[in-house]
Amino acid sequence: MVAAGCGGGGSGKRLSRGQYASKADAICRKYSAQAKLLAAPKNLSDLGKAFDKALPLFETAIKDLHKLKPPESEQARADQWLAQVESLKNDLAEIRDKAKDNDGQGVQASFRKATQHDQRGNQLATKLGMTDCNKN
Repeated sequence: MVAAGCGGGGSGKRLSRGQYASKADAICRKYSAQAKLLAAPKNLSDLGKAFDKALPLFETAIKDLHKLKPPESEQARADQWLAQVESLKNDLAEIRDKAKDNDGQGVQASFRKATQHDQRGNQLATKLGMTDCNKN
C-alpha cells in the first residue's frame, strides 16, 4: 500500500528486516482501521466522496512509510514496494475522479489497473516480511 523511490528518508539508523516489516505493518493496520470507518459507497457519487476521505488517510500512511529506513539489503525492494503503493494511490485518485464524472466504465478500467498495482505491492510486501501490508 505505498510510494516512490526514496525508501525512507529522515535521520536515524536503518531498521532490521523484522523491525522494518513490523513498523510498516503497524502503519498499514492503522490506515486500514481508519479506512474501514468510512461509509460503504452505494453509487458512483458516494464512491467519489468516499475516496475524497480515504485518499488523505492513504497519503498520510505513505508519508509515514517513507520515514522508515529499511535495511540496506532491502532498500531496492522497499523502493519497488513504495513505488507500487504510490501507483495505487494515483489509481485511487483516478477512480475518484472518474466516479465524480459518473464514468462507470472509466471506474472499472481504473479499478483493474489499481488491482494490478495492489497485487504487485502485496507480493513485494510479503517478500519484505510484512503480514498486514500485503493484504487488500
